[in-house]
Amino acid sequence: MVSIPYLDKADLGPLADAAASWKALPAKYDALQSEFEQRVINHLKGHWDGDAAEAAFVTMGKARTEYENAATEAERIAKLLLDAHGDFTASQKQLHALLDEARNDHYKVYDDGRVEDVDPRQDSPTASASPGLAEERKKKLDSLVSRLTRVLEVATAADEAASSALERDANGDSQSFNTSVYTTLDSVEADQAAALMNKKGRLSDAEITKLNLLLSANKNDPEFSRDFAVKTGGENMLSKYNELMSPPAGTTLSKEQLAQLKELKANLGTTIGTATTSDDGGKPNKDITDFQNDLLKAGQRDFNANPTESPYGLSGYQLTSSLMSEGKWDKDFLQDYGDALITAEKNGANAGQNPDAYWGYPRTLGTTNIGALDPMTGFMDALGHNPDASTEFLTSEATIDGEKVDHLDYLLKDRHWPEGPGYTGDSGNPSGYNNLGHALESATSGRSFDDDGAPVKHTAERAALMKDVVDTIGGDPGLASDSPRDALRDSLGNMTAEYMADVQGAIANEQGTIKPFGADANLDMGTLEPFIATVGRDPDAYVAITEASQANTAIWMQQVADGNPSDLNAAMENVTYPGGVVAGILSDSRDQAIFEEHSASDKDFNDAVATGDKWAGRGLGMAVGAATGTAAPIVGTVAGWAVEDIQAMVVEQVQQDTTDEAKREAATKYAEGWNAAGESSASSVREAIAHSGRQMSREDLDVLAGSVEQAAKSGHTAGTAWNSSVNGR
Repeated sequence: MVSIPYLDKADLGPLADAAASWKALPAKYDALQSEFEQRVINHLKGHWDGDAAEAAFVTMGKARTEYENAATEAERIAKLLLDAHGDFTASQKQLHALLDEARNDHYKVYDDGRVEDVDPRQDSPTASASPGLAEERKKKLDSLVSRLTRVLEVATAADEAASSALERDANGDSQSFNTSVYTTLDSVEADQAAALMNKKGRLSDAEITKLNLLLSANKNDPEFSRDFAVKTGGENMLSKYNELMSPPAGTTLSKEQLAQLKELKANLGTTIGTATTSDDGGKPNKDITDFQNDLLKAGQRDFNANPTESPYGLSGYQLTSSLMSEGKWDKDFLQDYGDALITAEKNGANAGQNPDAYWGYPRTLGTTNIGALDPMTGFMDALGHNPDASTEFLTSEATIDGEKVDHLDYLLKDRHWPEGPGYTGDSGNPSGYNNLGHALESATSGRSFDDDGAPVKHTAERAALMKDVVDTIGGDPGLASDSPRDALRDSLGNMTAEYMADVQGAIANEQGTIKPFGADANLDMGTLEPFIATVGRDPDAYVAITEASQANTAIWMQQVADGNPSDLNAAMENVTYPGGVVAGILSDSRDQAIFEEHSASDKDFNDAVATGDKWAGRGLGMAVGAATGTAAPIVGTVAGWAVEDIQAMVVEQVQQDTTDEAKREAATKYAEGWNAAGESSASSVREAIAHSGRQMSREDLDVLAGSVEQAAKSGHTAGTAWNSSVNGR
C-alpha cells in the first residue's frame, strides 16, 4: 500500500514532464517517416531496379511501418502516463484535504495511517457532561480513517497498474513495436482483477488481498466494472465467488482472513452492480446485456465448491442475491431477476409457501457463513438501495404460468419468509421481513433505505404505493403484528414519518392548510388509524413518527404565523389537532406494546430516542419542502429553531418508567401523555410567533397558546379513545 508520507510529499512534476515528452513523440515520428519517404524512398524510385532494389524497397516498406507503430506506441504510452498522473494528482489532492481536515478538527494522522483524537475537550468536564460528544468524535474519526484508506487504495491500485503496464515487454518480440500497449489504468486493473477471478484453483491470501484492492479502488468506476465483468463472465463470477466463500471442510480461517472475505463480498457486489448500470444513459452495451443474461441463466443451476464433501451446492440465485445486497444495480435487470426469482419459488416451493425447503437443507452456507440461504433477502436489499427499481417492482406484477402475481401481495401477504440468520445473513435481524421493509422504504421515499440525505418529492406512483401499504396493513393489522412480521414495523414507522403531512392532512384538514410533500397519498382514516396503532408499538417507529409529527406541526404553525389568516386561533387549532390525534394513538400503542403484547419495555422506547432523532430534522425538511415547494435544507429556513426543541420535546414525552404496572394507573399514564401533547404544541406556537415577526401582546399570545394546547389535547383524547375502542379496552 502506498504510504501517507510518500503520497503526501511525492513530486509529480517529472511524471507530468515524461507524459508531455511522450505526447510530443508521435508528431516527431510522423515527421521522420515523411522525411524518410521523401529523401530515401521517393528519391530511389525510378532510379534503381533489379533484385537488390526489390529487396531494399521491401525492407524500407517495413521501416515505414515501424515509424507508424512507434508513433502509435508513443501515443498510447503518453495516454497511460497522463492517466497515471491524473489519478496520482487527484489522490494527492484528496489526501492533502483530509490531512487539513484532520488537523482542523484536532485529529492526529500518523504515517502508518492510524488516526488519534487529540481534541482537548476529551479530557475536560465538558466531555463528561455531553455524552453525545464522544459518539460524535468517534463517528468523525471512523469517517476520516475510511476516507484515508480509500485514497491510499486508489493510489496504490493506480501505482501498481502503471508499473505493470510500463514493465510489459512492448517491443522485444518479432513484431518489434507492440501496438497493443495499454492506454488507461482502468484497462490494466480490469485485466489484473479478471485474471484473478479466472484463475484455476483457490486464491492465496495475497491474491485475495490484491483482488480486494483492485475492486475497492474501482468498484464505482463504470469502465473498469464493465471490462472486469465481461472478461470474467457471469457464470464464472458466481463459481469463483462460491469457491472463495466456501473453503474445504477443515479449513480454519483467522479473523483477518474472514474479514478479507467479507470485504470481498461487498467490493465484488458493488463492482458487479456498477457494471450492470455502466451503459445507463447511453446506447445499450451488448456485452453487458449478455453478462446480465448470463447471470439470469446461472440462477437456475447449482454451484458446488466442494463436491467430494457434499452432493449439494448453492444455487445461482443464492449467490447472485448475496452479491446483490451491495451497491446499485440496473433497474431493468432487477425487474427481470425478481420475476425469475418469484417464478422459481412459485414453481418449486409449494407456490411460495415453503421457501425453507426450497432454499434450505440440504443446501448450507460455506464454513465462512457469508451470504444468506434465502435469496429474496438479498434481492430486497438490492431494491432497498435502488429506489426507482423498488418503486417499479413493488407496483407491478409478474405472469407465471398464465397467472398474474402481484409483487407486493406475494411478498407481503402470500410468501412465507424463512426465519433465522442463516436465511437472512444477519444475526441481528434474522427475519426476512426486515429486508422487505428496506425495499418498501426505498420504494415509497425515493431514497435508499439507509440514505440520510435530502428528501425527495413524492411521485404519484410512490404515494399510491404508500396508500396501498397503509390500506393492506390497516385492513389486516396482523400483517405487521404477528412475529416475525413485526420486523416490518421499524421500516413502516419510517414510511409513516416520511408521509406525515399526508397523515395529518387525512386526520383533520378541512381547510386544506397541510399540504403533502409532492403527490398526495390520499390516505383513508378507516385504515390509517389501525395502521399507525399497529406500527407505533415498535420503539423505533414510535420515535420516528412522534418526531416527524411534531416537526410537521411546528412548520405548519410557522406557516400560519407567517401568513395573515382571518382567524389566527382557528387556523392554529386546525394545524395542531392532527398532531394531537397521532400522539394519542401512539400513546395507547405504546401501552399495548409494554403491557399487553410484551414486545417492548420503557427502556426500549427511551433508548430509541438516542438512535432515532434524525426524523426531527428530516421531518422539518419535508414539511418545509411541502410548504415552500422545494426540499429546502433546515439551516437558514424558518424552521431552523425547531430541531433541538422538537428533539427535547420527544425526549421528555418518551422517557418514562412503568416497569411496575401497579405503580402507574391508566389514568395517570393517560394524563401524562395528554399534558405532553398540549405542552409541546403550546411551546411550538410560541416559537412560531416569536420567529414570524408578528407583533402580539403577552395576553393574546397566552390565549393563542391555550387555544392550541386545548386543540392538541382534544386530538390526543380522540386518538386514544379511538385506539382503545378498536382494541376493546
